[in-house]
Amino acid sequence: MDKITEIKEHIKRVYLAYNRPFVVGYSGGKDSTVVLQLVWDVIEELPREQLTQDVHVISTDTLVETPYIIDYVTKTLEQVNKASSECGLPIKAHRLTPLNKNSFWVNLIGKGYPAPSRNFRWCTERLKIEPVNRFIAEHVDEWGEATVLLGARRDESASRSQVLAKKVRDQMGLSKHPTLPAAFVFTPIEEMTTDDVWSYLLNHKCQWGGNNRDLAAMYQNAAGGECPMVVDKSTPSCGSSRFGCWTCTLVQQDSTMENLIDNGEEWMAPLLEFRDFLSETQDPEKKHIYRSHKRRDGQVAYVRDGTRIAYGPYKLEWRKEFLKRLLTIQKDVQQNGPDPSMQLIAVEELELIRDFWREEEWSDSVPEIYREVIGADHVWPDDDGIRYSLADHELLTTLCRQAGINPDLPTKLLDQERRLQGMTRRAGILDKIDRIFAEEWRTEEEVLKELEAGHDI
Repeated sequence: MDKITEIKEHIKRVYLAYNRPFVVGYSGGKDSTVVLQLVWDVIEELPREQLTQDVHVISTDTLVETPYIIDYVTKTLEQVNKASSECGLPIKAHRLTPLNKNSFWVNLIGKGYPAPSRNFRWCTERLKIEPVNRFIAEHVDEWGEATVLLGARRDESASRSQVLAKKVRDQMGLSKHPTLPAAFVFTPIEEMTTDDVWSYLLNHKCQWGGNNRDLAAMYQNAAGGECPMVVDKSTPSCGSSRFGCWTCTLVQQDSTMENLIDNGEEWMAPLLEFRDFLSETQDPEKKHIYRSHKRRDGQVAYVRDGTRIAYGPYKLEWRKEFLKRLLTIQKDVQQNGPDPSMQLIAVEELELIRDFWREEEWSDSVPEIYREVIGADHVWPDDDGIRYSLADHELLTTLCRQAGINPDLPTKLLDQERRLQGMTRRAGILDKIDRIFAEEWRTEEEVLKELEAGHDI
């Protein structure tokens, strides 16, 4: 029995042995495509009376996927649903997205999270793991349990091989999902080599009407690998493989986007420039330029030896610059790219960013920046309660400087009062005020001066 036949028989045994649906993770890359085609073959070959469980194909759109790739994935999902319906197969494709509050831009531009790094890979949980877990959790009551199929392979990398080797499996080779007790992970192609994968794809017709030679050409143009479907934190990062987010700063150089641009996708050049700019902000020697000396909790943190500040979120002035650049790029790619309706950031994300910024400033910068760059306006939600103006803040700043007070302290106190204005019960107001006073109100210059002098902090 050849390797492909063995894998298909394994998939068939798992499908028939457990009374639970399949959830196939599809990223658009070669490995997940092989898994989907093999599952499709198995479902198509089984007698109709044995098709008691649905197959759900899920693809996570992080909303910052490389446009070249996400267009291909979106088209594939549409083809899968159309072909399965025409064939009467219980296969359904779903596009998953992160909640707006968890989106890349809301966290980076709104809250000031630094560009992701290997030491702070905050994006994976919010953009990839959470949408998958939410989809499965929402259906647990209906399904009872689910089998999650992933295209992980030992041959892909040493780290992937180590992760697979550590899995505790049942008699069918499935492992427990690390966070969802009702889900079991199945990696049917883990023993296939890269040559096996391409041999299968180029010699087997795509059942939903796609063309695997187009997929091969996409790999050739991009000269990169794929970001896998991620369901838990043990999945290694994409590394040098770049079929993933165009904003990814986990790699020093995005060779995939560079190759796509060299192969005729010149409209993507501004995206690459912006990614490189975000990557530059990670330079340890430049963190003081872009990031606040205080953490989001208002305290100053230090590196282990206590000799340097461990910088916090991006300064608001730089987040404003990020938004200006992003909207400018969006306008540019709509004019010069393949899709005039392409959105790099949604208005719902802009509204959330506005909410976060209004907690830090008395001006209303998001609508101003939007009008300045886009040349049009959006109907922004009305503000509730009292709103102070930029002129109010300038007056407060002048008075504070005359009195030798850091203007940020009364500003934050007034903001706290404004947020509680109109409430019939103001429970916890004194604790909130105490926490504000307990924050670090020394300037960065004052903190650095004490560090240099060797004073106790």
